[in-house]
Amino acid sequence: MSETSKLQSYLRSVALTAPPGERLPTVRQLMRDFSLSQQNVERALKALKHEGLVAAHVGRGTFFTGENSQPLAVSRNLAGQDKAQRSVILLRRSSNNLRGRFVLEELQRRLSDAGHVTLEVGYSDPEHAKQVLQTLPRFDACIVQNSFDTMPVDMIAAIRRKTETIVVDGAWLVGTDIDAVGFEWGQSIETAVQRLTATGHDCIHLLTTTSFFLANEMGLHRWRNLRERPDLAQILQPEIRVAKLPPKDYEDVAVDAFINAINGDQAASRRALIIWGIDDGAKFKALVERAGLAIPRDLSVILLGRTDLAPEAGGFFHVIGYSAADQVDGVYRRLIERWQKPEEPFGLRLLPMTEHSGPSLGGQASTK
Repeated sequence: MSETSKLQSYLRSVALTAPPGERLPTVRQLMRDFSLSQQNVERALKALKHEGLVAAHVGRGTFFTGENSQPLAVSRNLAGQDKAQRSVILLRRSSNNLRGRFVLEELQRRLSDAGHVTLEVGYSDPEHAKQVLQTLPRFDACIVQNSFDTMPVDMIAAIRRKTETIVVDGAWLVGTDIDAVGFEWGQSIETAVQRLTATGHDCIHLLTTTSFFLANEMGLHRWRNLRERPDLAQILQPEIRVAKLPPKDYEDVAVDAFINAINGDQAASRRALIIWGIDDGAKFKALVERAGLAIPRDLSVILLGRTDLAPEAGGFFHVIGYSAADQVDGVYRRLIERWQKPEEPFGLRLLPMTEHSGPSLGGQASTK
């Protein structure tokens, strides 16, 4: 299907439920969102005018006519194949995050294979998101990928004015009439501590971000509880937190913060680091070694991350977390289930923990 055909199909699906008089996005907005020329956008709009689905008014804009408007039948096929074509907005925070890119592309593929129409829309901050949403017609669902940032109430309200179905890609606070599929880092952190103590490590650090998001806060809560255990109190160190988020220069800042934290401390015979947020494992390894620490001879490392994204492990690191493929499947299934059972309670669904072995975890098994 050509990009022009995708635009035409998307607008046609929205027209099925749009009330008469609802404004379409501007030609400029459609050009940007679909990466089309003005000529191709106008060609798609012309086809819809011929079908009687939209009408243009000079000086005012283009509007849906409400012709052929009809309720969409919902399939009860639990395998997830919805018979009615639906429109889904993928609202993403502008970011080059590898995991986010993978999840969005796979969601687009699965929705397209099921016969639905998707539109990916980027935003820079909540105010920009509200402005973008104002230009869009109503749609059947919105999948939000906010990349660790908090969504203020007015942004949620702006999304709600465009759709009744909102699914957040990532852990999100419950009780907001929003579905979320995500992960919490508590179980991964406890598992990492078990791996490291079992292999004789006597000084274990945790490094993560200062930015607030639910999954991270749950992980920090578990770490602090573990530090209160008498058998771990001298082993687990106060967490190291950096005011950065991936991808940008997170690895550089994280390594600098870790080196500063251990500077002059030679007491530990077996030191280890549990670290969240590494997108480029090979770069991180090079930075640590440039700082004078060989992995795992001088420092064992466990990454908290996605176990199926090869660049994170860099062909070397031991990774504990979840799989991006499970995230795609979880978000997709939650969306289909919400369409099928709209009266179900909203809430957060947590993904199962997975583990990827790597030689960055050194040490000898404890004989205790």
